[in-house]
Amino acid sequence: EAVDDSTLRIDYIDDRTEDVADEVYIDGRMDQAFDNEFDEEFEEEFEEEFHERSAHPINRTDELIKEITLLAAYRNFTDNNTFDEVDDQTALGFEYAQEIDNGFGFEIGAMGSLRTDGGLSGDVDVTGAAGELYGGGRYFLRTDSRWLPYAGVGLSAVLSGVDNDNGGNVTDDQDFTFGVYLHTGVQYHFTDGLYVGADFRTLLGTDLNLETTSGDADYVQIGLILGFRL
Repeated sequence: EAVDDSTLRIDYIDDRTEDVADEVYIDGRMDQAFDNEFDEEFEEEFEEEFHERSAHPINRTDELIKEITLLAAYRNFTDNNTFDEVDDQTALGFEYAQEIDNGFGFEIGAMGSLRTDGGLSGDVDVTGAAGELYGGGRYFLRTDSRWLPYAGVGLSAVLSGVDNDNGGNVTDDQDFTFGVYLHTGVQYHFTDGLYVGADFRTLLGTDLNLETTSGDADYVQIGLILGFRL
């Protein structure tokens, strides 16, 4: 039986159409599978990177910590009889701290404070001042956060006193004493090397023998810090 050429051609076109459709379908499925696999891999890598950055927001290394810190603070001398109207003073200082092993290390620093009030008791101008050198132990609490607490304790050598200027007649009362300091604070790290923070400090156990009175140079202090890791 003779087969019409047009029928064969139509059947051939139908077969090719089905083949092309199958190829397109298979290609589409393969592309979709590839895209899904790529998306899953990208999502996994992104989540891993995100969690890695969240857990370690700044570059942590095993190197020992070394810091230089600048301090601006307000302090109050607790012996009001000795310092009278100049017991509230502004303090400035700097400090070097270094870790030795496993968060433990040392710190050394210098600090000074000053305040002058005039017109007290007639024409008497009163100046209260204190200079301090200190050193002790420091504990660096290593965390995976940008907020890093620390604490320190040690010994301070303090030169402190009160001067009364009565119309040019100055009574210079100063004494040298030792005391124990304790402080704690927290740093916020903007980068690996730059941080700011707050520091809370107290000095205890001092003893002053001035010309006009006896007392101490104990104080409590709160300060702001700006620091650099080396």
